Amino acid sequence: MYKLMALAFIFLTLVFSYIIVATFNLRRFRLNLADIALPLFAAEIVLVSAKFYTHSFLPHYLAAMSVLSLVLAIRQLQKRKAFSLKKFIKFFWRAGFILTFFFYLATVIAIFLI
Repeated sequence: MYKLMALAFIFLTLVFSYIIVATFNLRRFRLNLADIALPLFAAEIVLVSAKFYTHSFLPHYLAAMSVLSLVLAIRQLQKRKAFSLKKFIKFFWRAGFILTFFFYLATVIAIFLI
């Protein structure tokens, strides 16, 4: 039952985020589905991995996000020769959503392989 719930969270989180963005018209603040779904997927990684494994995947997730931030910062410095915090945070948040989504997907796949 918990495995099916973990699988359903993939779709429910995206649908919930879309409903929140559409209902409160958050696009006027330049927020989209990814901005709302990122913290939800991060919380789901912690909850689901703690349920099925002895230790949570939180340290692994935080290490992956740290590596992502380092790579993005180095890339921005190499490309522009300057560092813009506003552009970095925006790109990090959007790239973090993609990383978090795939990390959660890998967590669900690992649960079904147990």
